Amino acid sequence: MDDDGYIPHEDVVLDTELRLDSPRLVALRGLWLSKCRDGCLPARRDFDPVEMKDVLGAIFLTEYVPEQDDFRYTLIGTEIVKWVGADNTGCFVGELFGEHGRSLYSLVRTGKNPVRLYGSMHWRDKRHVRFELLALPLADDGESVDRIIGATIYWLESFT
Repeated sequence: MDDDGYIPHEDVVLDTELRLDSPRLVALRGLWLSKCRDGCLPARRDFDPVEMKDVLGAIFLTEYVPEQDDFRYTLIGTEIVKWVGADNTGCFVGELFGEHGRSLYSLVRTGKNPVRLYGSMHWRDKRHVRFELLALPLADDGESVDRIIGATIYWLESFT
């Protein structure tokens, strides 16, 4: 598949300092931080959808598939589906976003730290749509990242 992903583009920025704009993403990061205990990463089982009700439609969840060295979407929120125009649950990150997208998730997995990505949506002819994405590592054993939970917030770009 062609690499029609969103990285690299001059108007898409990777932010490891997590200068989050969306209050919904700030709240999700705060929840994730509250689940990090004794130097361990939280696990998927630590999250209750009720705790995330304000951001639930924007949530995504991936699982790491070592045999493919890629990440499969196991959950994609309804807001994401609406803005993207497709439900990509079950698809691999590399399949959808090419090597650049897979590398972003690998960075979260190997670095064991959250990342923020923001800019213009460079797929499905939606460059007029802006997004802010937060990806957070999860580990069933507290150490080895086996899932990534995150959220993506979208809005229309201002043409003023």
